[in-house]
Amino acid sequence: MLPIPVCFKLLHQKGNSNLAQQISTFSEVLGIFKNYQICVLGDREFCSVKLADWLDKQGLKFCLRLRKNEYIQQESQVWSELKT
Repeated sequence: MLPIPVCFKLLHQKGNSNLAQQISTFSEVLGIFKNYQICVLGDREFCSVKLADWLDKQGLKFCLRLRKNEYIQQESQVWSELKT
């Protein structure tokens, strides 16, 4: 089974999209799938802790690839770098 693109935006810039552009794109698509369970899978372009926080606040499940130098905090534990 092949994936079917649901939304496509051509950006008029060099480099990756920013958080505002990503949220704008997701916001357009979420309404289409409001009656479905959604799981966002993101690689490279979507490696953002802030995006993960926004997706979580939307009640979405997600799996994003983060850089190993990002810091995370698991529940009440101290912040730690992913590479450790």
